[in-house]
Amino acid sequence: MSRYLKMQDVLDRLIQSNMRVFSVLDVVKITRKKPAYVSKMLSHNKKVKRAIKGLYYITGIDGADIYEIASNIVYPSYVSMFAAFQYYSLTDQSVIKYSVITLKRHRAAAIDGNEIEFITLNRNRFFGYKKIGNAFMASVEKAIIDSLYLGSPEKASVKEAYLDALRHKMLKKATLVEYAKMMHSASLLKKVRELVRPKAKGNEVYE
Repeated sequence: MSRYLKMQDVLDRLIQSNMRVFSVLDVVKITRKKPAYVSKMLSHNKKVKRAIKGLYYITGIDGADIYEIASNIVYPSYVSMFAAFQYYSLTDQSVIKYSVITLKRHRAAAIDGNEIEFITLNRNRFFGYKKIGNAFMASVEKAIIDSLYLGSPEKASVKEAYLDALRHKMLKKATLVEYAKMMHSASLLKKVRELVRPKAKGNEVYE
């Protein structure tokens, strides 16, 4: 492989470049070998797994986690909704499906037993996320907004996440309302206003 004698040298280079999720073409650029040869080498390496066709990730201690993998399958995209609640420790429940917001349609994927769904929003509603490490994550406010807008997870989980985030000072009510306005949905704005200014104890998010 050109001046890289071992695949481990290539993996070390990728890790140093913060590219734990990478394409065949990324390795082609490093090794200057043909794609077919690189694909074969990757498929035989125990420290590498295939996410989807042409896209791989590094496993192990220095490898990619599910959030990094999920948010790098489609570009641009970000992890949101219940999976984001779990990432920010705003729920005690386990994620059944990792929801990724994208601008492009993509079929669901399964990574190490984890189901990843891709939900398309138009560009005007694609905002409120940030890069944390090598993963693209919705902010706490946008994760709540996406959940209310898309109707998942159930209202009790959204309210629980909101109240927990509020207690730990992880969100701003003003940002939540502003994001709701940016989504251009009257019903969503109503849900958010009821969430941040409940009329009485027990007021439900989805009323």
